[in-house]
Amino acid sequence: MSVGTRTFAGVVLAGVGPETADVADAELVGRAAGGDRVAFAELVRRHQGKVRGLLLRLCSDRTLADDLAQEVFLRAYRALCGFEGRSSFGTWLYRISYNAYLNHHTRVRRWSALPTGYDAEAQAPEDALSPPRSDLRRDLESAIAGLPERYRAVVVLYYLQDVSYPEIAEILEVPLGTVKTHLHRAKRLLRATLHGWNLGGDELDAEAEQT
Repeated sequence: MSVGTRTFAGVVLAGVGPETADVADAELVGRAAGGDRVAFAELVRRHQGKVRGLLLRLCSDRTLADDLAQEVFLRAYRALCGFEGRSSFGTWLYRISYNAYLNHHTRVRRWSALPTGYDAEAQAPEDALSPPRSDLRRDLESAIAGLPERYRAVVVLYYLQDVSYPEIAEILEVPLGTVKTHLHRAKRLLRATLHGWNLGGDELDAEAEQT
């Protein structure tokens, strides 16, 4: 999927040039929908890191996250003409990403724990943390990975992807109140799992935001 290889899903892409660097997503989408591969390459460059980060947090498997990210952008490429701009392009991609993850999960029906080599790019550098904080960070990541799927998605989107409540509701296609309820219940489960750390609500929020 790398734009550096100038290919995506078997489609040869032109390199990203200065003519696209400062163009808004909405305009790039319009150009890409009209067949402009440079515009699409720029959209991939801008959003592939966040899409991959979301998928990695959801599935805890680096190879699977890469495969699903390629699937997400292929789906997006094919559906560009149907993008109506009612939400941001990034939110639209997140919705496609979440659906791709759900579809995969439905197919294989399996859960996986965080791998030993969990992607360092998706978490704070350990050398910036004291050993106790580093241990807490790992425990918190494992606790998030063990949440029920509907709760994990809300926690990942809100704390780790910095997505607003209304955007989460749109991505997950649930009412806004459900998003808040899921987040509240997820935090309660996380506190129970991490009871040995004696975290208060504010402290848990702070740790989650830095994970």
